[in-house]
Amino acid sequence: MPSPGTARRLRRAGISRVLVTGCLVRVSLRGEITAREADSLAAQLRDLVQDGCRHLIVDLSEVTYLAREGAGVFFGTLRALRAVGGTLAVRGACPRSAATLHCLGMGRLAE
Repeated sequence: MPSPGTARRLRRAGISRVLVTGCLVRVSLRGEITAREADSLAAQLRDLVQDGCRHLIVDLSEVTYLAREGAGVFFGTLRALRAVGGTLAVRGACPRSAATLHCLGMGRLAE
């Protein structure tokens, strides 16, 4: 199970808020999620799964731009979560971010 300290470690890579409730983690992203932030974001989300997160909700309501590379981070995260019986959901995507997810075949995550 992710520890309360997990929230403090994650406030980078475009992450504005983290709420840990048992095995459920809600991560709120903000600003632009581009190729520049993608590697750091991927590492942070991967750490959550390794720390025991099994159900992840990513809130994009404060994201102003989601590049393909940024959205691609969710592929690896989803794969890691599925390997341990977990789930991933993306919420609050603006139409532009939702279109990026849809183009990458991840539109169902944002429903």
